[in-house]
Amino acid sequence: MTFLAPWAAWFAAGLPVIVLLYLLKLKRRPLTVSTLVFWQRVLQESRRRALFQRLRNLLSLLLHLLIFLLILCALAKPTFDHFVATGSSTVIVLDTRARMQALDPDGVSRFEKARLLAARYLRDASTSHQLAILTTGSSPAVSSPFTGDEKALRESLTRVSVSDLAGEIEPAIHLAEQLLASRNGEAQIVVISPSGCKIQNSKFKILPVSVGSPRDNVAITRFATRPLLSDPETSEVLLEIRNFGTSASRGNVELALDGKLLDVKPFDLEPGGRSFETFSALPRSARNARGWLTARLPTPDALALDNVAYAVLSAPQQHRVLLVTRGNFFLEKLLAADRQISFELLEPDAFQLPMAAKFDAVILDDALPPGFDLAQTEGNFLFLKTSPFTTPGEPIQQPLVSDIDAANPVLRLVTLQNVTIVRAAPMQLPGAMPGWKFSAPLRSFEHPLMATGSELTGSHRTAALAFDLADSDLPLRIAFPLLITNTVHWLAGAERATPISLQTGDVVPLAQNQTVWIEPQTEPTAPAKPDAKQLARQFFEPTRDGFYRLDQPGGSSWIAVNTFSEGESDLSAASPASLNAAPVSRQSLANLATRPLWQYLALAALALTTLEWWLFHRRRTE
Repeated sequence: MTFLAPWAAWFAAGLPVIVLLYLLKLKRRPLTVSTLVFWQRVLQESRRRALFQRLRNLLSLLLHLLIFLLILCALAKPTFDHFVATGSSTVIVLDTRARMQALDPDGVSRFEKARLLAARYLRDASTSHQLAILTTGSSPAVSSPFTGDEKALRESLTRVSVSDLAGEIEPAIHLAEQLLASRNGEAQIVVISPSGCKIQNSKFKILPVSVGSPRDNVAITRFATRPLLSDPETSEVLLEIRNFGTSASRGNVELALDGKLLDVKPFDLEPGGRSFETFSALPRSARNARGWLTARLPTPDALALDNVAYAVLSAPQQHRVLLVTRGNFFLEKLLAADRQISFELLEPDAFQLPMAAKFDAVILDDALPPGFDLAQTEGNFLFLKTSPFTTPGEPIQQPLVSDIDAANPVLRLVTLQNVTIVRAAPMQLPGAMPGWKFSAPLRSFEHPLMATGSELTGSHRTAALAFDLADSDLPLRIAFPLLITNTVHWLAGAERATPISLQTGDVVPLAQNQTVWIEPQTEPTAPAKPDAKQLARQFFEPTRDGFYRLDQPGGSSWIAVNTFSEGESDLSAASPASLNAAPVSRQSLANLATRPLWQYLALAALALTTLEWWLFHRRRTE
């Protein structure tokens, strides 16, 4: 037996005081009466009960001494040497995902109830029983490491907040198992979540604690914009609404642009149903317009988070393209028809290599400059017929398209199976060029018909077609504008730009000259100038829904962040029991066995105090 608080032994000095109080005799007050006749019988009864009276005093003294000793032992916090040597450990996994924002019928959120439940486990913290707190989300995080300090644990629990993140709870349980693997003694994992855990065959005891009740919920599960191919100045808006409840739901969805109501559409959903709505909207025309699109379900339900969705109408990107050719009617008309491209025409004799650095892409139509070195030249190039990959030899006559890499961005939605090619120049990919990666997304058996290459840093790209457009019927096919447009936009790095739409928890790398505001803005008001602590650099990982401002030398743009998770919006499913959970009776016994001994001593002192009070009022003790 070991006492964790031996200083409590000083209170033993109070024992003589209790005994002294019982040894003191009462000083009786003399009283004059008219006769003793009426007092004779009382005096006789007192003589017969003198022994019992002393026993009553002795019982009262023993009870008070025992109560005092129990309180003294409880203050000393005794524990068995086994628990001091090995101890016990508990990891509390607290669910902080978006679903925890849902309100129960009593108006209290699931997260507040989960935090109150976690606080109850913190009462058992001691030197021999240490606890740690983990939180869930897109990835688990340690809110508090193992400690027996209840105050420190409560402070960590107070700092924990619910997020807009989606994710699974199993990674947090795996992290808890790793934390417990190096600890001795009894170990358990307490999972406080509305959803169950699917961990099987765990060597640790997992105690699931369910929080919240099933609720009906209607959510916006998709909200996105994209420019139309036929008219890039017009964006198409897609909206999806789902009913996760057990009863039908009807209402209106409101679409606003820069805080001003743009359109309202009704919806009527059966239980478990979904509805798709499409809108057409013009992008922001004024320079100071933000292009914020907000979809809102004005009908309140259990989870307010998924009743609002955010999207951005971005202005079309303009790419500067230089076309070096002796005359190509098809290419000139195609580039002129693309509103996202502004191109300049130049004769091959007037072209100089330093010009390429001033354009997003350069198209060299059978006009390879002498001494061209791809590794030493700045710029992004598209070569037609003659390229740095061309090898000496006879042209390939009437090659057939045999292999197409549809996953390559230059061949997105491009169909070339029936294209007729009269002749093609022989090409060969570079064997080894430091810092570059090459591929042949279009082949005629062993002969490449198209080659693409990109620098590993992403700063330069190149593409080459092995044939002249005039030597094929490609310009007469639908595949021609798609192939050239895809290639030019890929060379210009359109897909390398920071995306305008993200989900919470996505990690986006930022360029050296890019910064993103950490906090979202959900109202179209002019933002104040932030300090360094309010800006994200190197990478951006949003945890809240809303609009985030991206600042870079070319100007500012906006990123829309949403949760969009059916698992977070579906509040109707009941919590399944864990496969590792013990029956309720066995859990209770296990919890009783691991509680500190001082708690039982304090309960015993309280019980004896109640007994002594009852005996005193029944005149059994003095």
